[in-house]
Amino acid sequence: MASVRERGGVPPIDREEVRFRVWVAVASGVLAAIVLTWAGPRLYAESEAYSAYRAGRLVQKPATVFEINYSVGTGGPYSGTSVSQKVRYLPSSGGERTSSTEDGYASVKVSEGQAVELGLWDEKVISVDGQYVRDPWTPGALAVSTLLPPAFVLMVLQFHGLWRLRTDRPKHLFGRTRSRGYALAALLSAFVTGLVAAVVGGALWLPAQALVASALAPLAWYTLRETIDRRADRRGQHRPT
Repeated sequence: MASVRERGGVPPIDREEVRFRVWVAVASGVLAAIVLTWAGPRLYAESEAYSAYRAGRLVQKPATVFEINYSVGTGGPYSGTSVSQKVRYLPSSGGERTSSTEDGYASVKVSEGQAVELGLWDEKVISVDGQYVRDPWTPGALAVSTLLPPAFVLMVLQFHGLWRLRTDRPKHLFGRTRSRGYALAALLSAFVTGLVAAVVGGALWLPAQALVASALAPLAWYTLRETIDRRADRRGQHRPT
């Protein structure tokens, strides 16, 4: 492995480690950007709509059920067979609104010609006669969204490691800083907090608060450990980790 000479008391830098850290930082950053671009708008829309529903802030409009369609397919989100319902409404104010549910979740029990009350958010049907009619995220969508916290944590730790390499002794990617451990902690935290939010809070997707907490908690613990280690280094009493 190539390295530069020690200058001014600064330990030599392992170029291979620098390149590896840069590669990991860029790869994790790209992954985080992709997941955020995909999940961000969906998460915002679902969170705002659900919050408006829980707080009673939906725009209420009377409407008439115009048409009801059912379709059966394979490869549904929760089983081999998917049953979808699509209901079309004609609001008294004009226009047309549609509610769609898959696999029987939150299926609306209405009949054609029936008068109903629609709860709208951003012109989308969120509730029908007080019943929440938005589908939950599929397991695949939930799994993809849990990748955001560990990818972000891994990116931050690698960039911090590169900054530390300027003055500190080189440390391996999964050595003292334990980047992998913090990333796995973020992934586990996202899964657990999402599960708690679904079971306790009734959330139908991974809440933004769960994603933020899952990323900040490991970073806060990392910052605390780094602060303690730096103080120990200055005293010449650094404990092995």
